[in-house]
Amino acid sequence: MKGSFLKKTRKYFSGYFTQLIVFLLLLFIFRPYNWSTASIAIWEAFFSGVFFSAIFNANHPRPIKILTMVLGVPALVLDWIALFFPLKLLIISSLVFTIIFLTVCTASILYNVVLRARVTMETLRGVVCAYFMIAFIFGFIYLVLEFIFPGSFQLIYNDKNYTLHSSYLSQTFYFSFITLLTIGFGDITPITDLSQSFVVIEGIIGQFYVAILVARIVSVYVLYGDKVMLKHIEHDIRQDIREAVEKARK
Repeated sequence: MKGSFLKKTRKYFSGYFTQLIVFLLLLFIFRPYNWSTASIAIWEAFFSGVFFSAIFNANHPRPIKILTMVLGVPALVLDWIALFFPLKLLIISSLVFTIIFLTVCTASILYNVVLRARVTMETLRGVVCAYFMIAFIFGFIYLVLEFIFPGSFQLIYNDKNYTLHSSYLSQTFYFSFITLLTIGFGDITPITDLSQSFVVIEGIIGQFYVAILVARIVSVYVLYGDKVMLKHIEHDIRQDIREAVEKARK
């Protein structure tokens, strides 16, 4: 019984996107809330897990994997350095590398699961991963805007501690997700033209992501179902021909 459970668990976590989706969920749940240093270190560990999973466990082609490593390593190194030396230049550099890294990974995942894949559980996990990563991308973009142009957003509460791991990050993540989901509670609002433009772009992506993706998955599923049906029909026809030939011989 124990061996069967371990075998199923190992099989589940051997998927391309399983580790990534777990780390993405943990990254959102344990996002920085101005907690203790230990909690920030835990979030950093999950953040590193997202990077490694997005590079090595997302079934990228070799050129994309090399590109993600080139982008991911400096982003992760700068992020850890900014944890101990919260200089504005380091923070912005880390965020820019992170945004580009996540964008490349998300594009590669969407290409794999939407354009080339069949409808399987692995496909659905990839779709969920891409959705979460889009939200994180815009969350980091909003944080960059707030760092470069203070006052770009009217936040729930302001934090004078301008660091990468302050409550600003938690608030921008929260705002990004409710924007992507097109909920819009109004507790956080974009103030400047630039921030409003990015919010509109994310809202459009949130609307079209589900519509286009669902249409694509349904079409692939129907096509796959048609192919299976044709195989069954061909099998039945061949069976009928064989039976007719046998009867004719008798």
